[in-house]
Amino acid sequence: MKNFAGLFKKEWMLYRAWLFVGIFIGIMLSMVIPYLIRRFSVEFTMENQLSFAFSILVLVLGGFYSILQFLASIRHDLKTKEIWLHSTSSIAQLVGVKIAFSLMGYAIFNIIFMSIAIYKVKDEIVGNLAQVLLLLLFFVAIIVILQLIMFVIMVLFLAFNLQMKHLIGRFSIVITMVTFFFSMDLWFKFTESKLYDNIFHRIGIPLTWLEQYFPKLLTMESTLGSIYVVEEIASIIFVAILFIIATKWLEKVVLR
Repeated sequence: MKNFAGLFKKEWMLYRAWLFVGIFIGIMLSMVIPYLIRRFSVEFTMENQLSFAFSILVLVLGGFYSILQFLASIRHDLKTKEIWLHSTSSIAQLVGVKIAFSLMGYAIFNIIFMSIAIYKVKDEIVGNLAQVLLLLLFFVAIIVILQLIMFVIMVLFLAFNLQMKHLIGRFSIVITMVTFFFSMDLWFKFTESKLYDNIFHRIGIPLTWLEQYFPKLLTMESTLGSIYVVEEIASIIFVAILFIIATKWLEKVVLR
């Protein structure tokens, strides 16, 4: 745990500027630009609506920004492989710390700008502060979990790209991108198939009981579905196995 804390602190020292710059750009997009538009356009009266739209845009862009920060961190270490070669930690630990740091920054980013988006439409929300906070944490948790899966996939395809680069040179990036999109297309088709439903959609737990703890939106009707125990357990096992394969493969490529 002490080793993890030291590595995490190192990541913070090297890449905290990414978080601060991301927050600054996000504030400019979601708050300053709508204000300036209203300021210089007398007839414009929809600052809150525009600010809300820009906040949603910032949240979308933040996902890509977080991936860029994570890849920049990995790329930095790959350029100086001695960091990994002479480290007392395994590559799985080193990559895990980078994922944890990027997820922490992404969670903070989402909390800030989801709060701004909610504030801009506060007149359309019926509920108390506790309900709003619970809704905020619920969505941030879901988004961060999805980003975790994306990071693990990125490590896997990074290892694949390095392997292909060793075999065919710079053209490897094209092969990697084609393989990535082809794999994602196959995965989405599989998850939408009846076979997937028959195997994983078992032991369903409705989430409708959570709705009483969330605020209501006057202009939107939302209904929570169900989670399936078999699907969730399988997803956890799958991501764990994928992480082990990705880091082992990356270790093999780096230490070649």
